Amino acid sequence: MDLRARRLDDRIRQLCVEAVAAKSSHKARPILAELQIAIHQYTQRIRHRAAAIFTSSSALPPERRKARRDRRQRADS
Repeated sequence: MDLRARRLDDRIRQLCVEAVAAKSSHKARPILAELQIAIHQYTQRIRHRAAAIFTSSSALPPERRKARRDRRQRADS
């Protein structure tokens, strides 16, 4: 699977696993740099969402994933 196609939070989790598993700081350095970029992107997305909510903007993109209660309701059906 193309890494760009994965959800950003999944990518952050994967980079955390890779960083912990790195045997040396030399190997961890590029992983941590990529993790920092991914966290920055995630933070920017959250900022834009919060700004859109607080300003009642209609430009707010819809959530791509369902809430947990929605999943539970489908499982109970």
